[in-house]
Amino acid sequence: MSIDDSIQESPPAVLTIAGSDSSGGAGIQADLKTFMAHGTYGLSVITAITAQNTQAVHSAIRVSPNMVAQQMSVVMSDIDVRAAKTGMLADAEVIEAVATSWQRALEIRGTAIPLVVDPVMVSTSGTRLLDAEALTTLREKLLPLATIVTPNLREAEALLNMTPHAIDSVNAMRQAAAQISSQFDVNVTIVKGGHLRPTDSGTVIDVVYERASDNFTQVSSARIDSANTHGTGCTLSAAIAANLAKDLSIADAVRNGIRYVNEAIQTSYKVGRGAGPVNHAYALCTMPIVRPTLYNPHPFTQYLKDNSSKLWQQYTQHSFVRQAAAGTLSTHVFVHYLKQDYAYLKHYARATALAAFKSDSLKEVSVLVDAMQACVRESKLHVEMCAQWGVSRADMEMEQESWSSVAYTRYIIDRGMAGDVLELLVAMYPCLLGYGEAARIAANDPKTLRQGNPFWPWINAYACADFQAAVAQGRQVIEDLVSRDILGPQRLRRLVTTFCETTSLEIKFWDSALDING
Repeated sequence: MSIDDSIQESPPAVLTIAGSDSSGGAGIQADLKTFMAHGTYGLSVITAITAQNTQAVHSAIRVSPNMVAQQMSVVMSDIDVRAAKTGMLADAEVIEAVATSWQRALEIRGTAIPLVVDPVMVSTSGTRLLDAEALTTLREKLLPLATIVTPNLREAEALLNMTPHAIDSVNAMRQAAAQISSQFDVNVTIVKGGHLRPTDSGTVIDVVYERASDNFTQVSSARIDSANTHGTGCTLSAAIAANLAKDLSIADAVRNGIRYVNEAIQTSYKVGRGAGPVNHAYALCTMPIVRPTLYNPHPFTQYLKDNSSKLWQQYTQHSFVRQAAAGTLSTHVFVHYLKQDYAYLKHYARATALAAFKSDSLKEVSVLVDAMQACVRESKLHVEMCAQWGVSRADMEMEQESWSSVAYTRYIIDRGMAGDVLELLVAMYPCLLGYGEAARIAANDPKTLRQGNPFWPWINAYACADFQAAVAQGRQVIEDLVSRDILGPQRLRRLVTTFCETTSLEIKFWDSALDING
């Protein structure tokens, strides 16, 4: 194998155009950490250099507009930038250089690139970072180029020439978001509510306004009592840009970005004597899921199996399958199973339809539509097999659903209603993955009886190339979803729990079939 054979596809490149923070908590330092945490490749254009720590900004000097423009030109002429964000832009001349260079780069490229503008005006410690002339240039030259703008309350007030603290409610945030999008021709405006007076609910509300659909979304997060909030605005805009570079929808990019910042605050640690930084690397430190390699091509799947090893072995080597492979399974037991699985497939198809409804990717929807059609084909196999024992489709339709089937199918639907598309697919995953693996184990076992075994067609249906291809297709959808997400420790634990619980329900499904013989 040559070294080129092992080189993976390059991660999407994301550009930050911002100032340098010598304390490492904000600015390009925070952005580059965030880009890496999201599995993207970070590029930087430095607009200013600050001497600051966690307590104060002591001094700052701008980089010349010409040098800013040159940085942008050479980077974007060589590297396929998939998204960008701006932060501290120093003054009017630098802002104009950025806007002009961005427009020129887009003209050369010929396609749009998402741009997230974080209108940095005041540091966390209270230092003013943008004067009146620069604010005017920001409004007139840069905001109209933005895909998303992410002001906090004070920045939103400044952009709209409002008096300080005029935005004092969620309703006022909604009005400001719509006004910013309308006035400056911005597609999406996020007004961040971290500075809003805390409520009894203990939540922070960010308002997202999409101008094209005139739609408001309120994203609620737990309010964390922490002094470590230095650079949260930089981090959020960087996270959103990284998510957009990974082809997430705007809604998912924003929602995932907000969750990333919230969990980065929760896992932060003390740095310095002032407002400390968030923990940008929390996901890298706590999630042992690496990128795919030659030796571990499906890392998330492997992680799920490793964390349910005893259950997974019990499931894929279940006595029901072993008896079917040996030809010793009771026909009465097998027919009961087929009737129950026939009912189960209806609910599994419904869950697949729900996953398609929740997905915003046509590629994923296409795979899920195929999966629904596979449920129909699988149910036909059940009908054909039952017919040889004198059981009609009408008999199968009238069969009362067992409690094990009710518990299993309703659990999956509940996960789908309560969670996102990834959590639903993880709940459905043991059925797809486990049947494929259990059948493959049985098919490869030299002790498995093929000739004269009435249960062999059932095993072969899941061991055959078509079903194994369906397993591979479904697995790739899940692995791709995970590669675009940031799985913090809480979310990862929840997904593992869901996988283990549905694996356990699969075991009980087969157990209940064997139990009818007493």
